[in-house]
Amino acid sequence: MPERAATESGIIVVELSAEHELEADHVDAVVDVKASSFFTGNAAFTNAREVAALVRLMEDLSVPATAFTLQSVQAETTEGLLTRSSSALYTVRIRLVDMARVGDVLAALSGLKQATLREMRWGYTHEPEARQDWLEALARESVKKARRVAAGLGVTLAGLHRFSERTWESRALGPHGGGYGGGNEDVMPMAPSGSYSVKRTAALGFPVSHRKKVHVMATAEFQSHPAPES
Repeated sequence: MPERAATESGIIVVELSAEHELEADHVDAVVDVKASSFFTGNAAFTNAREVAALVRLMEDLSVPATAFTLQSVQAETTEGLLTRSSSALYTVRIRLVDMARVGDVLAALSGLKQATLREMRWGYTHEPEARQDWLEALARESVKKARRVAAGLGVTLAGLHRFSERTWESRALGPHGGGYGGGNEDVMPMAPSGSYSVKRTAALGFPVSHRKKVHVMATAEFQSHPAPES
């Protein structure tokens, strides 16, 4: 845990930092499915043949129906007419919480000719609590450090003058480093602009677990007073 301490005009400044590692506890696989019929809402999962095939495939791998969310539907019309027989592009999000099965799920997707894996969004459910715990640990250590500095200087430690903290993330660990999607989620694009299918993506290789490093820094300023003369 790197640390730094200084004094200026009766102020003791303590700066501490730490590095932690988080492992994703779920991943959202975002899949585009080209289908020969147009439906909206949950009806797409049962009535659009190609989307229903995706659901059945995932059910065989113990992925529950609650894992599926229809994010968007883009209909393809001829002569401006929109009917049930119009072809459509469905964007489906599949949330996978059994990280041990991620590889099996992605490999199985390669068997669907009409499916394209667009991106994988790695999530960290407990990240907010973890960051808070790390910050509290730095705050406690700052007080201990300031007390040691004050003792060495022969002064007494008074109240807190100012406290600030900063966190940042380094590149995700793994064969591919995706950009960060904000919040508690990393986004890894897999098939931009529909340039290749899931089968092609699988052939390229992909990580089935995901980690990232989080850096936490705390700066605490304490007032000090000269020790009373004995």
